[in-house]
Amino acid sequence: MIKKIISFIYPLTRKIESEHNGILELTQLNGKVYLDTANTNYSYGSLQKILKFSLLQVDLSKAKNILVLGLGGGSVLKTIRKDFNYAGNITVVDFDPVIIDIAEKEFGITNDEKTTIICSDAVDFIRNTNESFNLIIIDLFIDNEIPKKILLPEFWKEIIKNTALDGYIIFNTLCKPFTDIKPIEDKLRKRGLDYKIFRYVENTNKVLIANCKPH
Repeated sequence: MIKKIISFIYPLTRKIESEHNGILELTQLNGKVYLDTANTNYSYGSLQKILKFSLLQVDLSKAKNILVLGLGGGSVLKTIRKDFNYAGNITVVDFDPVIIDIAEKEFGITNDEKTTIICSDAVDFIRNTNESFNLIIIDLFIDNEIPKKILLPEFWKEIIKNTALDGYIIFNTLCKPFTDIKPIEDKLRKRGLDYKIFRYVENTNKVLIANCKPH
């Protein structure tokens, strides 16, 4: 409680080392806790606003099963549950046990009847799962870079395969450094899927949103 009060006067920052994500920073500011890396926000800052904007572009009314690739501090889960009153199943996949531990201890993100958190590589998970999801959110970063394997056609083939008919895909990327998503656009076009790209969301991010309903 004392730390929360002090945070209204000046920020309190604690650093945690991760084998996968480097140095993570937990900053308490104005009574709120933010998770950042050296170059980008992982949760509860601009990222939460970006993902809320993205979710406003899709129809969650009939969604029963959501997949989130990339946990961060879990702000997207809170946004889905509280801002969109979503009561269905959410599966979250993150390959960094340190991130999962932070999400639990600092932000109260844990497994429950409707939430399953899995420590796994996203590529391995999507390749091996047989589940179908009404919405897949891809929010995979190492600091401010997207792993190259996330941009490969093979990964997107599996993503599309595991998205339910008339389901949605939200892919969060950065404008700078530039992320070339043209091969992904080509893949979506070849499958006859509609998509939109929103640039400079919160002045930083590029978001691709696809609807898996063929023409």
